Amino acid sequence: MPFHSITTHVLLVDDQPANLLALEAALDPLGVNMVRAVSGPEALAALELQDFAAVLLDVRMPGMDGFEVAREIRRRPRSRFTPILFVTAGDDPDEAMLSAYALGAVDFLAKPLRAEVLKAKVAVFVELYRSKEELRARERRDFEQRLEAKEERYRTLFESIDEGFCVVKLLRSADGVVRDYRFEEANEAFSLHTGLHDAVGKTIHELVPEHERSWFDLYDRVARTGEATRFVEQAKGMNRWFDVYANRLGGPGSDLVAVLFSDITERLLAEQDLRRLADELAQANKRKTEFLATLAHELRNPLAPLSNGLHLMRLAGGKPETLEKTRQMMERQVQHMVHLVDDLLDVARISTGKVELRRQAMDLKDVVATAVETSGSLIESAGHKLTVELPPEPLTMNADPTRLAQVVSNLLNNAAKYTPAGGAIALRVAREDGDAVLRVTDTGVGIAPEALGKVFEMFAQVSTAEGRPQGGLGIGLSLVQSLVALHGGSVTVASPGRGEGSTFTVRLPLVAAVQSGAASAPAAARHQPGQLRVLVVDDNTDAAESLGVLLEMEGHAAHIAHTGRDALAAAPGFAPDVVFLDIGLPDLSGYDVARQLRNMPAGENALLVALTGWGTQEDRKRTHDAGFDRHLTKPAELTAVEELLRSAAQAKHG
Repeated sequence: MPFHSITTHVLLVDDQPANLLALEAALDPLGVNMVRAVSGPEALAALELQDFAAVLLDVRMPGMDGFEVAREIRRRPRSRFTPILFVTAGDDPDEAMLSAYALGAVDFLAKPLRAEVLKAKVAVFVELYRSKEELRARERRDFEQRLEAKEERYRTLFESIDEGFCVVKLLRSADGVVRDYRFEEANEAFSLHTGLHDAVGKTIHELVPEHERSWFDLYDRVARTGEATRFVEQAKGMNRWFDVYANRLGGPGSDLVAVLFSDITERLLAEQDLRRLADELAQANKRKTEFLATLAHELRNPLAPLSNGLHLMRLAGGKPETLEKTRQMMERQVQHMVHLVDDLLDVARISTGKVELRRQAMDLKDVVATAVETSGSLIESAGHKLTVELPPEPLTMNADPTRLAQVVSNLLNNAAKYTPAGGAIALRVAREDGDAVLRVTDTGVGIAPEALGKVFEMFAQVSTAEGRPQGGLGIGLSLVQSLVALHGGSVTVASPGRGEGSTFTVRLPLVAAVQSGAASAPAAARHQPGQLRVLVVDDNTDAAESLGVLLEMEGHAAHIAHTGRDALAAAPGFAPDVVFLDIGLPDLSGYDVARQLRNMPAGENALLVALTGWGTQEDRKRTHDAGFDRHLTKPAELTAVEELLRSAAQAKHG
């Protein structure tokens, strides 16, 4: 930097504007930036903001005089060594001069001032200031050059390695404890391994505020002992694990630590996954073994009385009463075996996604009545008291009544099985926030807190107080959970603990009740030709044609397409109100067709109905995300199709 290009400031302090103007005129040839201050506080404020080559300070000022200002200037670290030249018009200059020099003044000028003298005296301090600043600038340039050369050497070495590398400076509190550390250097691989960018010059707490204390302790030990250390440590704030080699830079007392490290998170996660999979396989193998043993036990139970029954029938040919009792016993055992086989088949169907719900408009209260009748004999035989509470209004839903009856019956059977003789079972149904909520509460053996999360697992069984599981295959509650999920609902369990009973809660979506007056209007309207334009897209010719004929018989205009591209080509001209769209088409998936229809003016507001054999909650979410309004599982129930058409007609003409 050229000598005279260094910006130099001189502070002029006087409460008289005329005096300030005179000082500026005298110092103008020096080419400095002159800053005015008309009071002591204003001068001190200026000194806080920047450095000055000199301060010309009037002694006599109202409020805070020049001596008080000088004392404050010397007290402050930034201005402690700033040259002060006192200016006074007092009657006793000698006494004032002594006071000024006692405060560290470099000169004392009495008014009236001679411009040439003033300029010469101030010029000395201006030149001194500029020389000092030039020296500082040169030192900075030399330091930067050395630093650049040093960095180049480091870059050549460390940018060629794959591991992350950094040098950290430990930052200690007054008591010597490491509270933070700052990144002094880092290679390119540093960001790859840590996920931190532009780290040099920043502290770890700036980059990762929740960084763990253990890292500070480890680096502190390396800096204090000088012993290189290798360790594996987790940085939870970065959600990573690191393999680290740390060594002190410099001799004893140095707080610089060089760190060479690698992100080993993926490797550790892979190892954890392998261990988890091994544990899961071991648990699955254990459950399979237990299940096969239980299945063998459950099948042998009815086989023994059946075998005995055949023998009795041979011996009691002439005893009708004995034959009848034997026949009834054998029927009960056969029904038990049929129930076991049905449960196993249901498990297989659900596991492979082949369960088909036969949905229809139904009242949940009717399903509850069927389930109570089915489970009544088991509850009565155990001497339990069953309480049923139902709301007065209908609980209408679009569901499979047989499957829901199976759900309720399984819950009642489970309550009866795990409740000691003479217990109490309560079945309560209510409407809550547009859902039907069914709760089955018992006074049975209860469930330990650690077992609550496992009761819906396949083959899981709750042990009694004696540590023995009850009879059965342990698949009833798993079936309940799967069937409820297929209906778009949820099931949960709660228990205060062993011996305290349990409560199973099923939540199922209801449909809006249809007003009686509105129910007859669509019946008449659906025979009006051209009421709705319906596009049917299905590669199964018979299914598409039969649905098209049904729609035309109902008074709607139907158009059939057997591929996704044919459907997209027909949509602009046909402008459908409703689209029944198969998911598994030969050219495009139903999801792709739905998305493209939504981007067309002709399909933007159409009612899109997915036709598919898959009906799980995940499948319904996929169709919803693709833009479908409704989801029907094949074969679609006629009542469900008619309900959709009535709703669409009301929306169009209402």
